[in-house]
Formats: sequence, C-alpha cells, structure tokens
Amino acid sequence: MAAIRVVGSIRDWFNTRDVRRMVRRQVFPETLVRHYFDQTEHGRDEAALQGVGYMMVGKQVTPTHVGVTIPASTNGLTGHLDRRVQRRVASIHILYRRRPAPVSTPSEPDSDAT
Repeated sequence: MAAIRVVGSIRDWFNTRDVRRMVRRQVFPETLVRHYFDQTEHGRDEAALQGVGYMMVGKQVTPTHVGVTIPASTNGLTGHLDRRVQRRVASIHILYRRRPAPVSTPSEPDSDAT
C-alpha cells in the first residue's frame, strides 16, 4: 500500500502555484533555489520547472533528520536528564537556472526578387 503524502501534497501544490504565478506574470527569476523533502516532490517540481525553461545546475543532498540536545533544567534536582530532539528537514537542495532564450535568426531576403 502506498504511503499517504498529505504534507507532501501541500508542498506540491505550493510549488505548482509558484510555477503558474511565474507564467501568468511572465516574471522568471534568473536562478531559483528549491528545497525538497523527497524524490517524488523533487521530480514533480523539476518537470514543471523544465517546462517553463529552467534547468538544474546544482544539487546537494543532506541528512533527512537533524538533532539537538536540550539540556535539562537544573531546578535543584540532582538528576540531570538531557533530552535529544530530532526533526525532519528538507534534504534535497537544488539550484535551477533559466535557460537562455533561443536566438531566432531573421530570415534572409530572397536574392531572386528584383
């Protein structure tokens, strides 16, 4: 059974909305940096961005979870129990750059016409 991606679906919607907004306004930044939590999210957004003229120029993959140790409060108690907290973070970081617009050459006039 496939896992349900509720939060991933929301992020997909935000990414799709951003692409639609760029197309509607005809404002395309030269570079974009996007952060993804999983390959599914990355694949969908990359396809949409390629459709409007972006290409991937850099990719960095980092650990999916980060952790921090929270020190225990010292309220006069002798037992100090630190607490380790882990959070899931975006682990795929992509840099996209806008492809140069194709240069159209003007058609040459016919030399036969006088």
